[in-house]
Amino acid sequence: MKVVTNSTPLIELSKINRLELLREVYDSIYIPEEVYTEVVVNGVGKPGAAEVEAAGWIFCQSVTSKDQVFILHNQTLIDLGECGTIVLAQEIRADRIIIDDRVARQVAMTKGLSVIGTVGVLRVAKAQRIIPTVKPILDALRSHGTRISDRLYYQTLATERE
Repeated sequence: MKVVTNSTPLIELSKINRLELLREVYDSIYIPEEVYTEVVVNGVGKPGAAEVEAAGWIFCQSVTSKDQVFILHNQTLIDLGECGTIVLAQEIRADRIIIDDRVARQVAMTKGLSVIGTVGVLRVAKAQRIIPTVKPILDALRSHGTRISDRLYYQTLATERE
């Protein structure tokens, strides 16, 4: 399965030392150069930088059509990392794109991409029996500043019967 992710899932899962969940669920992840630069180069010393750089299962791939990244950015005003993620997902015909920003998710869906967020990854991990429950991880994410709305939090717990 080809999966492309934006920076937010990488950073937020790194904050709670659970980046490996992405590998356990998807085996490998692709990121565009824009995300690599945001997380590893510009984020040096911050959560995710060292973890992403060291992860042999995260592959940085250049977007073939850089113009498309800038066109999408100018049309939507979503950040370059999200634009690069969407364009890369289209170029490699990704099976899934992991992105949390609401507007970026909507843009990705209008382009026919299969979108999931960080919380969705946790639900998949539970369904695959990689983790027994999502609540402790959701709580850890929220306690480390990850923005998860009360609505999504309680809806997820209800759906997962936790």
